Amino acid sequence: MGKNHQSQKRKSSKHKANGNAKTRTQAVDVVTGKATVEYFFDPCLLIKGKRTDKIPVDHEDPLFFASKHLFMPCTIIKPLEGEKDHAGNTHTAPALVKTTDGTLHKITDSSKLIALVSPDDYVGCDDVLHLPQISEGSLLHTIRTRFQRDEIYTSAGPILISVNPYRATFTVEGDDIYAEEQMLLYQSSHHHGSFLPNKPPHLFLTANRAYSALIESVHASQTLQYTGEDPVLVQEHHLHAPGTVRNQSIIISGESGAGKTEATKIIMKFLARITRRKQASLPQSTSIDHLEDQVLSSNPLLEAFGNAQTLRNDNSSRFGKFIHIFLLSGANPELLHELGLDAEEANSLSYLGGGFTKTKHDAVAFQETIHCLTSIGLSEDEQRHVFGMVAAVLHFGQCAIQ
Repeated sequence: MGKNHQSQKRKSSKHKANGNAKTRTQAVDVVTGKATVEYFFDPCLLIKGKRTDKIPVDHEDPLFFASKHLFMPCTIIKPLEGEKDHAGNTHTAPALVKTTDGTLHKITDSSKLIALVSPDDYVGCDDVLHLPQISEGSLLHTIRTRFQRDEIYTSAGPILISVNPYRATFTVEGDDIYAEEQMLLYQSSHHHGSFLPNKPPHLFLTANRAYSALIESVHASQTLQYTGEDPVLVQEHHLHAPGTVRNQSIIISGESGAGKTEATKIIMKFLARITRRKQASLPQSTSIDHLEDQVLSSNPLLEAFGNAQTLRNDNSSRFGKFIHIFLLSGANPELLHELGLDAEEANSLSYLGGGFTKTKHDAVAFQETIHCLTSIGLSEDEQRHVFGMVAAVLHFGQCAIQ
């Protein structure tokens, strides 16, 4: 199948998927024709049928978030009068419910279920603060529903919630969501640091707001006048005198593998791109471009020399190294021989667990590292010294300390 045909097929199927997902409304009973009330399923309400059944005790229990039916829409099939658990305990309003995947569950109290009340509860919305009722169930279901449509970003006011898809993501039209066209789309209008109208949540939107606020702070500080006695506001006026810039921060948090490093790189790339466009007409634009290239080139180096390989990802932000893999996979035989890392020696290195497999990805990563080292100003001799230190670490791992 040709590449263009594959692209068109991907676009077509995604249009269809998005269309179906965004128009879903309340389920209808096929017998009565009436709208069926649906609820967010709560795993904590499950009736324990056997002693071995693992049911979350409360919403803080790790088992709660491990449930694949967590807050999935469900319908009440029938009440269960006199239903008891394995210990013989009766419950307030036991019922049999069915989640949207067709699974049946017995729960202890149907009155504790929270109902879905509007179309946004079914299909989600760009900003969870616009949900008709904000609950743990509606929040998580919105994020899950959007993620299933490849909409990995959701806003909560000024906060951006991101779910790592661990794969490339595309727009409805089939374009990369981080393509240059998307950058210019989020940067094309000037709205004084606020939300751009009709733009879906995105890292570019967050970055653009921070950049706009940075630029506007210069103009705002020129007209700032405060003569009151509030010590905080007096200090604010003192620190941001007319003509000065008010620094901005973007806080990126999440567990290991959540995508913090990638998010940082995407934001830096966006800022470098939009500032380059704005400064293209300046006399010093060539030096500015070079500086931006150096800043962007620092990221792969920090990943290669300052990060660790973990079970979740290759560039977890810890003080470890995986540059040795790139070196052994991508360096030419002459350099490897000079460093004492010929194939036979490399396969016996303790740090590699007694062997390693060369991959195309690692070889490409090594060439990228070479390019980055050159971009930040390291000569060929200096680069050889860097690789010499990496080789020294590998050889030191062969030492046995008595």
